[in-house]
Amino acid sequence: MLFFEKLTADLLVLNKIFRRILLTVCFLLFCKSIVLYAQSMDADSRKKIAAKYTSNTKNTTPNFYIVTYDERTNTDFPAFTITRTISPGIAIIKKENLTAFNAKVKGLQTISPANDNWKMSASLELHVGNLQQRKNINKLYTISADNISDVLSSLIQKKIVFELISVFKETNSAVIRCNASVFFSSIIPNPHILFADVYIKPSTDLMVSGYYRHINKINEADNYFPGANGKGITIGIKERMMDETDIDLQKRILPSVLAAPQKEFHANVVATLAGGAGNSFYTGKGLASHCKFFPSTFNNLFPDSTLLLLQNNVTVQNHAYGTVVQQFYGAEAVSYDMQTHQNKSLMHVFSSGNKGLDSAGTGIYANVSGFANLTGNFKMAKNVITVAAVDTGLNIAPFSSAGPLYDGRLAPQIAALGPNGTSEAAAIVSGAAAVLQQIYKDSTSQSAAPASLIKAILFVTADDIGNKGIDYKTGFGLLNIYTAINCLINKNYDGNVLAQGSVWSKSVSIPVTAANLKVNLVWTDTAAQVNTNKALVNDLDLELVEMNSGMIYKPWGLSQFPNKDSLSKLPIRKRDSLNTAEQVSIDFPAGGIYQIRVTGKQVQTANMQAFHVAWSWDTLQALRFTNPIRSSDIDRKGNDNLSIKWSVAVVDTNAVGNLSISFDDGNDWEAIGTDVKIFRQSFNWQIPEISSVAQLRMETGFGSYYSERFVIAPLTKLKVDYRCTDSLRLSWQKHFSASSYQLYALGDSSFLKPVLVVSDTSIVLKKNLFSQNVYAVAPILASGVPASRSVAIDVRNQGVECFYKTLIAETRGDSIELNLELSFMSGITSLEFEKVTASGNKISTISKIIPATGLYSHMAYDNAPTGGMNYYRVAITFNGSTVFTYIVPVLHNGQKNLLLYPNPVTRGQNLNFRIKESFGNATMQLTDVAARTVVNIEVPLAGGLKTTSLRPGIYFITVRNNKGNIATEKIIIQ
Repeated sequence: MLFFEKLTADLLVLNKIFRRILLTVCFLLFCKSIVLYAQSMDADSRKKIAAKYTSNTKNTTPNFYIVTYDERTNTDFPAFTITRTISPGIAIIKKENLTAFNAKVKGLQTISPANDNWKMSASLELHVGNLQQRKNINKLYTISADNISDVLSSLIQKKIVFELISVFKETNSAVIRCNASVFFSSIIPNPHILFADVYIKPSTDLMVSGYYRHINKINEADNYFPGANGKGITIGIKERMMDETDIDLQKRILPSVLAAPQKEFHANVVATLAGGAGNSFYTGKGLASHCKFFPSTFNNLFPDSTLLLLQNNVTVQNHAYGTVVQQFYGAEAVSYDMQTHQNKSLMHVFSSGNKGLDSAGTGIYANVSGFANLTGNFKMAKNVITVAAVDTGLNIAPFSSAGPLYDGRLAPQIAALGPNGTSEAAAIVSGAAAVLQQIYKDSTSQSAAPASLIKAILFVTADDIGNKGIDYKTGFGLLNIYTAINCLINKNYDGNVLAQGSVWSKSVSIPVTAANLKVNLVWTDTAAQVNTNKALVNDLDLELVEMNSGMIYKPWGLSQFPNKDSLSKLPIRKRDSLNTAEQVSIDFPAGGIYQIRVTGKQVQTANMQAFHVAWSWDTLQALRFTNPIRSSDIDRKGNDNLSIKWSVAVVDTNAVGNLSISFDDGNDWEAIGTDVKIFRQSFNWQIPEISSVAQLRMETGFGSYYSERFVIAPLTKLKVDYRCTDSLRLSWQKHFSASSYQLYALGDSSFLKPVLVVSDTSIVLKKNLFSQNVYAVAPILASGVPASRSVAIDVRNQGVECFYKTLIAETRGDSIELNLELSFMSGITSLEFEKVTASGNKISTISKIIPATGLYSHMAYDNAPTGGMNYYRVAITFNGSTVFTYIVPVLHNGQKNLLLYPNPVTRGQNLNFRIKESFGNATMQLTDVAARTVVNIEVPLAGGLKTTSLRPGIYFITVRNNKGNIATEKIIIQ
């Protein structure tokens, strides 16, 4: 009995095992059938796509072939065997490369002669029908070839009509102008042409508005790293031309044969945000305030001459312009990638564009609104930085163009303040890059900073905003220049080179108090082939290993599926095979040793691929006030609400603190916010009507933290009292806590310089000692707290002359009214209104006035003006000396009802007339010497009569009013 029970039990176990095996086999067979079906569908899909590029003509000697294959079993082709990869498993192969390709390929499915459609960019394909219909319209086109010089020579020899606009030899590309008929019939079919695109002219990405220096921690960098100013660095501004007389840019703009002939305010604003000197005011100070500028025009969308950039020491170039939404790796993108790969210290910073609400018209992301809308194919390059814009509330600006790029890569990579355009944001990032380049250069015996290092530091120190983690709107986050400088100074970075399959590692000790640990890997990749479906060539992999636990952290990756919801998803950890920048992060890492590991996953175009990594972390519960830092962070008149900011990392997002302020050096504290959510790192406070030195305090469960001391007071305003031939008087209002005042002047230098310390609130400057025209003043406080400097003024533009502002003369019926406005009164004993000749000889005194104290406006009348031009001035007696105003002319009829001028008048010149106001409306009759009426019209009280149709000679003009009164004058037309 026991035997049968045991046998039954064993049979049941075997039955279960058999059933599991059967189910497993069935499942595997099912999976295999799915794979086979998917492969079949992939093959069918590839055939349909390939048909678009397959030649329908029986060409016995084709130059190019289109091939389809299983890309999953073919990942290691010889470099540049493929001319263009159209999509996974579909490629264009040159006839001479077929043998090498066939030797490597597995699972080749089809091979056919190719037509010329594969040469076209997505933009050209989109408009090809319209262009072909308008055959005689000349347009600009971009072409790339295996040898552009040979192609251009060939076109000329064949007498094909075109105009050469520019050539970028490094990538064998050119811009030409011709009509569509010639382009499609004679140029694209050329067997050496590899790419063709319609050239779209650029436009600026709009500007400019409020400039809040705390948004990107510029105020902190200024305060704690005053020497981080971009000195020795040249920023290229690819724009229209800047105004060389702008006091924030003067004497720092290098001469350039590439500069645009026309000036534009947009270029001034971009340059100011990147590297303005701050002479005008603190809002005119860029990050790299001591840099130089190299201007070039964006009429050329290709990179500027590498030789000229290197000769002028350009290491970062700003591009605040775009064209239209483009989603392909065009000739311009290839060219920027090639230039940066060959010059590893050169950085290009692009605005992402202002098409954030648009959608792409071509590519896999076509019609996905709000995504994949960067403006210009040059922004598809992988070695450049593209920059998004945020508003003053740290919200993504709706207009800011978003990623992904055409092949699913992350873009933009970083965000910055740009409330009116991504131009602003790009300029700020360019300035930040220049500052980091300067710090690196100064600490390494003037070695140029690798662009991959600067990018790694910018990305790893960016503050996360928007969706948690990386995203297609802001990339790695919001620029934080203060943290970036700290990262560079503390040498929290490293770099090396990797061969195929090799591994590099570095151990980093992370404290138990760390939060927001981030590691970024960046490398400068070789350029891919034009119009390829995937830009990445050399692929490196980043991992972060927690050594205590063995836990491996992969980099963050985003969904590339072409759907708005999918593109909005949060990132997940996975291997990245698309981007040249990867990031691993851990919100609250365990303390201990972490190993940064980089692997040469696919290094196929060079023996070694250089790279850099940078790391950064915050310290838990270490609160730091970030605004206000300086008195200049407060402008009650500009905004009576102060955005108090702090930086802190906390585990408990519900933790609260009490915010207070002291106006007496910390003896007494006044609460301004209780139970403030510390995690929010911001509190809006209405600035009171008070003048005081102040300090903030945040009391938390983990300690009390204090801000820097700052000044709340009206901004000091500098004004011109008088500007005479030999002297200049400046004055300003008294500051509540000033012991003295520092006067600054702008002369031959690029920067305001201190010239005098003044104990009073005014100063008279002798012109022989002070020839400068631009001045500013700053209170010096006994407390030692820096006060805000005044806005700088150009004394020539203040409307102030020698003791007066204006002298105005106007007709008032039969009289002339004179109005004088003084600019200064102290010491003035008399004002004498004089009638003079045009050269200034006195005719008579109209009126003499002893000015009353505090009365700046004075008036006099000439009740007997002469007919024609009358001239006046005022003699101002000051401390026994007399100065004169400028002479003002005024035309008056005098006793005449009709005044004509000029007389004689040259034929073709207007004959001007004035009719006395009391005469009223009139008709005018012009007769010649034979009493023939030539003109008879109604006229206003003043105007002009054309003489073009009148012959030279003598004429008589008669005017009659409605009361029958007559006035007559004789004129001569020469």
